[in-house]
Amino acid sequence: MSTATLAARARQVHATTPRGSLQRRAAGCAAVVLTDARTPAGARKMLRAADHLADDVRDAALDLIDALTKETPTDG
Repeated sequence: MSTATLAARARQVHATTPRGSLQRRAAGCAAVVLTDARTPAGARKMLRAADHLADDVRDAALDLIDALTKETPTDG
């Protein structure tokens, strides 16, 4: 599955989780990096490099990317 598809799924998670929750903030971050990255590994690298993020948000976003990657088949 492409990062664009994973980003769309992260946006769905963002839209369906409670406002202000850790999960919603993490889903928003995941959606942004997945939109900009070419691979899930690249998105993870971008999150790890974002030192302005709180550790709990970064960790939750990384966990979400892992979960989304596992729930959807990869290309090729």
